[in-house]
Amino acid sequence: MRTFSIIASAALLLACSACVSPEQQAAAAAAQRQADEAQCDGYGFKRNTDAFANCLLKLQEIRAQEENTEEIRRASMPPPFWPYGYPGYRPYW
Repeated sequence: MRTFSIIASAALLLACSACVSPEQQAAAAAAQRQADEAQCDGYGFKRNTDAFANCLLKLQEIRAQEENTEEIRRASMPPPFWPYGYPGYRPYW
């Protein structure tokens, strides 16, 4: 019984450590926005123009596509303890 409580406590602690507060999310979003604006400034776009807004939008689209690609890659990987290495494996017997 004591082992179960230790495992449950460790799992709870691990789950809580992965949480991000709304303030941290807002700070990360603001930092990302600043980085995007600096990048578009570096490309030579003038602020408060359609071209600058399109630059910001394109950077956001690229980031979303990269996240989707990473999720697809992760979903297509076999579990770490797959019995034969990959899902399409057929034993020789």
